[in-house]
Amino acid sequence: MKTDNITIRRATLKDLKTIQRFGYELLDYERRNWDSALNVNWPFSKEGEQKYHTAITDKYTIIAEKGGKPVGYLIGKVVDAAPGSARHIKQAYLENIFVSDSDRKSGVGAKLIADFKDYCEKEGVNRINVSVLAANTTAVDFYQKIGFLPRSLSLSQEI
Repeated sequence: MKTDNITIRRATLKDLKTIQRFGYELLDYERRNWDSALNVNWPFSKEGEQKYHTAITDKYTIIAEKGGKPVGYLIGKVVDAAPGSARHIKQAYLENIFVSDSDRKSGVGAKLIADFKDYCEKEGVNRINVSVLAANTTAVDFYQKIGFLPRSLSLSQEI
């Protein structure tokens, strides 16, 4: 997908360091605004590097580039209905999405989602799920603007 100088492409292992850096920026943003318990250095840990490696090789991981420069990424996966489960639909989970500060509100996030949705449709997915911090009203508004609707509510309490 290429529009308005924004190109969406599949990530390769050559993108691992870029995705780790974006993961750090995402965690730092969330830590500063909503969740002080986040370890912003996790993307560079052994576990973090392995998770991103697996995301690139085994999941649908895409990079957004603007003028040839990476400006965002998305990690998603498709999950078949579990045998014997009450919900018999093929679902996808949008696990991570990040767009650089300077490129937010420029359509990059919507293009990442549109590419993931196209992939999901080709895979026969019936529903895409995403989880977002309730306090992140900017993200909630973004998802609702592009057609996501509230389906469930997760509550927590700090002790």
